[in-house]
Amino acid sequence: MDNLVEDEVAARRRFKVMRSKNAGPFAITLDMVFRNEADFSRALSSLTPAMVAQAYHVEASAVTGVSSLAPLRAIKVSYLRLTPAGHPGDSDCYGMNQEEPLARLLLEILGPPT
Repeated sequence: MDNLVEDEVAARRRFKVMRSKNAGPFAITLDMVFRNEADFSRALSSLTPAMVAQAYHVEASAVTGVSSLAPLRAIKVSYLRLTPAGHPGDSDCYGMNQEEPLARLLLEILGPPT
């Protein structure tokens, strides 16, 4: 998807929650909660640490976890920050604006709504 408005509308239709935050000074964690079981299952069975690494331009070894909580239809992804939180050159001290690459990746995995 190339249109930001279309991307945001698509994301809001597929995800109940999209958020990122610091997981200490050296890592970021992302939570994606899906609106339906089918999307959650498809994303969970397809998402790999290598895909996350590519989306965030980090080494695969920097992706420290891809886990899920099925009752909530949630996927949690964690990866090591390129720069520690608050360090000179850190563009997002709180890790609060990092969900877009994962949302785009998941929308690509999910394809058009059925």
